[in-house]
Amino acid sequence: MKICPVCSTEYPDDVRFCPNDGQTLRASSPAHDLVGQVVADRYHVLHKLGEGGMGQVYLAEHVKMGRKSAIKVMNPAMVHDPDAVARFNREAANASRITHPNVCAIYDFGETPEGLIYLAMEFIEGEPLTDLMEREGALPVHRAVSIFVQAADALQAAHDLGIVHRDLKPDNIMLTRGRDGVDLVKVVDFGIAKAVGGDDSQKVTKTGLVVGTPEFMSPEQLSGDKLDGRSDLYSLALVLFKMLTGKLPFQATSVQETMIKRLTDDPATLVTARPDLRFPPGLQETLDAALARGPTERYQSAAKFANDVAGVVGLERRGGLVTPLPATRDHAEEKTQLLEPAPPLPPPKRRSLQAAAHTRANPTPPRATGIDPARAYELADDLFDKFSNKVLAAATIRDSALDIYRAPGVRPKDRAFAAYVASNAYARLDDRGKACQYAQESARLDPDNHPYQVLQNSLCQP
Repeated sequence: MKICPVCSTEYPDDVRFCPNDGQTLRASSPAHDLVGQVVADRYHVLHKLGEGGMGQVYLAEHVKMGRKSAIKVMNPAMVHDPDAVARFNREAANASRITHPNVCAIYDFGETPEGLIYLAMEFIEGEPLTDLMEREGALPVHRAVSIFVQAADALQAAHDLGIVHRDLKPDNIMLTRGRDGVDLVKVVDFGIAKAVGGDDSQKVTKTGLVVGTPEFMSPEQLSGDKLDGRSDLYSLALVLFKMLTGKLPFQATSVQETMIKRLTDDPATLVTARPDLRFPPGLQETLDAALARGPTERYQSAAKFANDVAGVVGLERRGGLVTPLPATRDHAEEKTQLLEPAPPLPPPKRRSLQAAAHTRANPTPPRATGIDPARAYELADDLFDKFSNKVLAAATIRDSALDIYRAPGVRPKDRAFAAYVASNAYARLDDRGKACQYAQESARLDPDNHPYQVLQNSLCQP
């Protein structure tokens, strides 16, 4: 039964408005099944889409606009926890700020007078990545990477706003079809896992389980440590590995054993997991960097991770053309919520897919006394790439950068870039004096390069 909030007249469930005063009818008492009811005076619930641990999801239609939405109604137990309600509202507000074609849009959220906590979001007519993988197993490399790149772009858009997903998994990666028939990714549930888990750190529930999905958690999330965007990158790498192989890189007979292995063992390689498949050179190296146990040893941004994977694999459109890199990856070193301060990074030079693949396949930089001046920038750029991904020790990066800097015939701007790389290496080695010296040198040789000036100001302050 429904009731009018003004005149208190009761009506059957199929009536939406009171004929006496035009008010939207409400349920006479909160029900488990909301089909036929109007939530928040705006959303007429058409039918139930599914149910999970956090609540139920319904398909609804806006009573005035006619727009279809997916309405997530949180479990009633949350109503009795004021902190949980406040966190949900705060995180839902943050998630609603993300505007990106690969992020499921959030239209509305709040609490109804009946005590229902709801979230109205974009209705996606498609299927979760989980269903695709269960149906087809390991995906072709180019299809898997296309899905991965879109998910990474969604993460970068969120991380740029300081929002961490905390529960990235195939269930939260929805697939629909674009106008050209290719996969279109929509990442859902941004920030909701964080909202339930708490504010300052990843909390543990009363039953002792960390909030999230253990199968795709990062080591720091399993340990209950404070999280940032690099935790999402680890989860995304697990998703990519499973798309490519149909398996996870940590195989065990129980969830608990899998969690322990993630904290103690190295992940399996692609070839070990699927010796029957062939993978592009350099792809394993990108996964190794993303699946490093410590956050500081991983990629520092979703943009850089996606840029490298796209580089070593290559994306093809119909007709065989290489897909241009999306705009969110134009600056591959955009920061993703670092736990520790890092020097600003200069805009990297865009390289060809073949050159990027060669870089990943050959991780050792050329270290020679005879530097070709024409290749100085290329060599310094390669060093900086390896410095950013921690492929080589900082001391090796420093020495190689100084070789380029000191080589005769190198152009001033190329020497400036080499000095910049050396300064970053010295900073990582905690030699602030030398770091400042070479930061000043890079700014002197190329005074119009703003990142050099920023680095100088950062390192040379008294």
